Amino acid sequence: MTAVYKMEKNPPKKGSGKKIVLHPRIIPWGTLNTEALIEEGSKCSTYSRGDLKGAVRLIADMLTEKLEDGYNVYLDGIGYFSVSLRSRPVEDKKELRSESVHFKNVNFRCCAKLKKALKNIPLERYKEPKKTDFSQEEKERRLLWYLERHAYITTMGYQGLNGCTQYMARKELKQFVAEGILIEDGTKRLCIYTKRPEPIELPDNFVVDSNVGDM
Repeated sequence: MTAVYKMEKNPPKKGSGKKIVLHPRIIPWGTLNTEALIEEGSKCSTYSRGDLKGAVRLIADMLTEKLEDGYNVYLDGIGYFSVSLRSRPVEDKKELRSESVHFKNVNFRCCAKLKKALKNIPLERYKEPKKTDFSQEEKERRLLWYLERHAYITTMGYQGLNGCTQYMARKELKQFVAEGILIEDGTKRLCIYTKRPEPIELPDNFVVDSNVGDM
């Protein structure tokens, strides 16, 4: 799959007199979580899903532990992790006690190896989908068909699927969420939508044994 970019306006500061210019921005296909990476990694290596999951958990735990101990951590092929601190502003260091200094954030700096690997990344310019005249019922049918074959859909994916603008895609996806058809997840910048699982219907004669667990 090729990365897609879109040219967006970069408005200048007020009063600067500079012209509005365009800059390229990646349009993400979605967000891959740990489980998705482990699943894909197990298919293209000799490691099992359990091996990969355990390795990721171990690295995450050790990263946290070493940052707590005051180390910077470098992961080969990924980058550098470090902790930043915050406190109230003072003019003399004697005005501040250790109890007044707190954790602020984890900083990440990409390593040169990763930058080099992505230097010649293949890119394709985003093409606005052709507008269609699908009815709302047809759009819903196409959406459910898509979600039977994919784990989730993004706003951009819905645009391409049903041939509508970004504004209409967001509006219609929000409506499907309100109707209980979809579940919204992710961040405001990158939101994904999944099909809401159907409730399990139990038979009318289903009885729960009240003695279960009394052993």
